[in-house]
Amino acid sequence: MSKKYNQGKSTAEVRGGAPRRAVPSQFAMDEVLWAAWLYYEQGYKQDQIAEELRISRASVFNLLQRAKDEGVVTIAIDPTRMARIEMAQKLCEKTGLNECYLLPHAGGAAPLTELIGQLGARVLETRLQPDDTIGVAWGRTVLSLSRTLTPGRFPGITVAQTTGSSAATFDFSPVLCTSNIAAKLNARAVNLHAPGVVSSPHVKDILMAEPAIREHFEMLRHCSKILFGVTQLTGPTLLVQGGFMTQEEIQCYLDLGAVGFASGYFFNRDGEIVISEFDERHITMDEEEMCNVPERICVGGGPEKIEAIHAMLQSRLASILVTDEATALGILSL
Repeated sequence: MSKKYNQGKSTAEVRGGAPRRAVPSQFAMDEVLWAAWLYYEQGYKQDQIAEELRISRASVFNLLQRAKDEGVVTIAIDPTRMARIEMAQKLCEKTGLNECYLLPHAGGAAPLTELIGQLGARVLETRLQPDDTIGVAWGRTVLSLSRTLTPGRFPGITVAQTTGSSAATFDFSPVLCTSNIAAKLNARAVNLHAPGVVSSPHVKDILMAEPAIREHFEMLRHCSKILFGVTQLTGPTLLVQGGFMTQEEIQCYLDLGAVGFASGYFFNRDGEIVISEFDERHITMDEEEMCNVPERICVGGGPEKIEAIHAMLQSRLASILVTDEATALGILSL
């Protein structure tokens, strides 16, 4: 019977009377890395690793699980296969999208925003170029994408915020989404040091004339990619929950026929941009300049967002969509 102790470097675990093996120096005393190397790179089975490390098979399983949890290894499906699904191709034909990636319908405990964000991260990883400038908006799905990116080193990439921040400190803020992506890629983060909404058009004019703000938006004109989510306007919406707008301001857009919001702009069912006095106080990337960005990647889904995403696709704000099968089916039904 094996006798187990704590996982510290100075402790041991007995397997068949033999002491736990010391971690070879080339693995920097990291037993998790050693086990992951044997399993994923050398093709050892778990019972072989248990024999090599002189630990139990259950301990091997725990080490391999830690390897995934700590990012020592990543396991990902090739996202290009998700673009070959017949429904994805049909959605491109119907809406003018360049590409569409669909998360297959499957049960699971993880929220849909997290699953779509994970697929969005894989899609972004396959498209990264050493000199990219990536504009980033905000939202829960964008935040999930930022958290599940595979760590890399892209010092030539710039990750820049496309819209100002709200006073609220919610965890899906544009500052956090931008900073997370830059940190995962070891890239340059450029946050927009301005509020998302100001008190009057005059204040906006003054801010936009500031050299630092003007230079930031000049940089955004050279974006090669932009990431954003979609928000519905009825029911619970991040626009109110995040302190970005009041319910009265949302109602003004609803009265004008708006059904959704994406990357700084409201739109109606036909994809036409809806404008109110709020836009005169909103600090965000210019719509025409955003639509000139070569790769405009929208991540989002769920039954409550079907109408908003359908309308957003009519507006041509996105050139690439990452969503789920059920949402895609709902969009096609419209």
